[in-house]
Amino acid sequence: MNKFLLEVSWEVANKVGGIYTVLSEKAHYIKEKFGDDYFVVGPFLKDKGFQDFYQFLPDEDLGEIINEAEKYGIKIYYGEWLIDGRPKGFLVDFENLKPNANAFKYELWEKYKIDSSRVGDDYNEPIVWSKAVSIFLKAFCERFREQKKVFHFHEWLSGAALLFLDSDESDANLKTAFTIHATVLGRTLASADVNFWENLNSISPDKEIYKFGIEAKYGVEKYASQKASYFTAVSSVLGKEAETFLGRKPDFILPNGLNFDRFSTNEEIAHAHRKNREILKEFILFFFAPYYKVDVKNSLIMFISGRKEIKNKGIDVFIRSLGKLNKILNSGDKNIFVFIFVPDEVYEEDNILRNNLNVYKSIESIIDEMGNELKGRLINYLIHKKEVSSGSLFSNDEFLTFKKIFSKVKKDKEIPLSTHKLKSDNQIIGLLKEANLSNKIEDRVRVIYYPSYINSSDGLLNLNYEDVVSGSHVGVFPSFYEPWGYTPLETSASGVISVTTNLTGFADYLKENVKFNNEDPGIFILNRTGDNIEKTIDELTKILSKIAKIERPERAHNKQEARRLAEFCRWENLIKNYFALYNKAFS
Repeated sequence: MNKFLLEVSWEVANKVGGIYTVLSEKAHYIKEKFGDDYFVVGPFLKDKGFQDFYQFLPDEDLGEIINEAEKYGIKIYYGEWLIDGRPKGFLVDFENLKPNANAFKYELWEKYKIDSSRVGDDYNEPIVWSKAVSIFLKAFCERFREQKKVFHFHEWLSGAALLFLDSDESDANLKTAFTIHATVLGRTLASADVNFWENLNSISPDKEIYKFGIEAKYGVEKYASQKASYFTAVSSVLGKEAETFLGRKPDFILPNGLNFDRFSTNEEIAHAHRKNREILKEFILFFFAPYYKVDVKNSLIMFISGRKEIKNKGIDVFIRSLGKLNKILNSGDKNIFVFIFVPDEVYEEDNILRNNLNVYKSIESIIDEMGNELKGRLINYLIHKKEVSSGSLFSNDEFLTFKKIFSKVKKDKEIPLSTHKLKSDNQIIGLLKEANLSNKIEDRVRVIYYPSYINSSDGLLNLNYEDVVSGSHVGVFPSFYEPWGYTPLETSASGVISVTTNLTGFADYLKENVKFNNEDPGIFILNRTGDNIEKTIDELTKILSKIAKIERPERAHNKQEARRLAEFCRWENLIKNYFALYNKAFS
C-alpha cells in the first residue's frame, strides 16, 4: 500500500439525509478504483449499533493504529459498510470523551475563535466525535507517514476533525479535502424567508450568524473550508454561495449522481406506473367515498415530499399555487389529486379513515371471492344485450350483505385534509385552509396530507416511497434552497414528470450540460429568483395548469424526456469529478 483514501462523514453507516445517499451510492466506484486503499470513517451510535456494518478483526497494521488511538479513551470498530462495494471502514465510539466536550470547544475557540457559547447537543456530539476521529487519524498518519494520504471530510459535522488535525500539517504526504452539501448560513437564511440570492454580496455573514445563533456551526464550516487542501461543493450554485459566505471559491464541483440499479428500466416504468397508480387511486376513492363520489378515471396525481422546511422546500409556494389552480380549472378539466408527503408530529392515525379502509377492504374481499361468478353474470348479460343493473348482477341476499357492511362507514364532521390527527395549529393544514383548499365536492384540486413516513406496511397506502413516485403523474419541488436536489432527480429517474427550480444544483447542472426539449421538457424549471413571491406563485400555477391539460400521448413524451435528462446524472457519468479531485490530491 503506497497511498490511502479515507472518507469521513457523520453519515457513514448512519442514515440521516441525502449525504448518506451520496456516500453509499458512489462507494462502489471509489472502491473499484482504489480497492483496499479506500476506507470510510463514521460514528458508532449506540441506538443504531451495527445495523448496516459488519465488524471483523483488522490486519496487524490497522490493529496497531486502533490500539494506539484507543489509549485516549475512544473505541474503534473495524469492518465493512454493508452497501454496494462493501468498503472497509471504521466506526468511532466517542461516548467516553463526552465529559470533555467543553475542553474540545475551548480548543477550537483558542485556535480559531469559534464561539460555541450558545450550543446544544446537535453541536456538541459531532464536535466530540470529530475530536475522537482526529485522534484516530493522527495515529493513522503516524503509522503511515511515508505513504500518500488523502482525508476527505463532508460537511461541518466532520469538519472539526480537520481542524483538530492541525498538528499534522508537517506531513508532506497528507492532503485534505472538505466538501459542503449546503452552507449553514444559506440554509438558515432561506428558512427565515430571506431572499439572499438577490442581495448576496450585501449579506454580512458575521452579523447574520449571531442573529440566528449559528455562529459555532458556521465557524467550523468556514475554517474547515479555508484550511482544507482542496475545498469542494456539490453544485455551481452552492459554489457561488460558498465563495461569498465562507470566503473561498471551491476548487472542484462534485455533482451528486444516482445509482440507476434501484430504478425501473425504461421497459418496466410503464408497468410500475399502472400498478402503483391503481393503488393510489384506490386509496383516493376510499378517502373521499364517505363524503361524495369522485372521478379518478379522468384525473392527475401530483405529490410533494421532503422535510418539513416550509420555505426551503417551497411547500408554501406549492400550496398557494394549488389554491389558484383550483380556481382556474373548470368542470371539463381533469381532477387533480395531490399528496403531501411531509413527516410531521401527529397525535394518532385517523380512526375514521382506518375504519372506512377496513369497510372498503371487506367489500373488495367479497367481490374478489365472487370473481369468476360475477364475471360470468356480466358476460351473460352483455351477450344477450340485456341492460345491466346492480339488481341484475347481485341477488337480494348479496345486496343485504353489502348494505350491512356499508352501514359501518363513518364520516367526520368535516371532509378530512389529512390521514392523521394533527395539532390544531398545524402549519401545513393552516396553509391549505388559507388557500381555500378544503376538499369540497366542487373542487377540482383535492389534497391528502400524509404526515407519516411512507413504507410498505404502514397500514394505509402500504407502498414504499419509490412505488408512490412511480404511480404518480407529477412530482412538484419548488424549492428556494436546494443545493443539489435529489427528490426531482429521483422522480425524473422514475420516468415521472417533475417540477424543480433554477436555484437547485440539479437544474443548474442540467442547464449547463444538457440540451432541453422545449416542447416536452419532462422537467419543468420554475424561476425562483427575485423578491416577488406572487410572481413565482403565478408562474408555478401556469406550469401546473399546463401539465394538467397535457393529454396522454404528450404526457408520455414528457415522462420519457424526464428519464432521459435524469440519465445524465448517473454516477457512471459524474464519478469522474471525484476522480479528478483525488488524482490532483495524490499527484
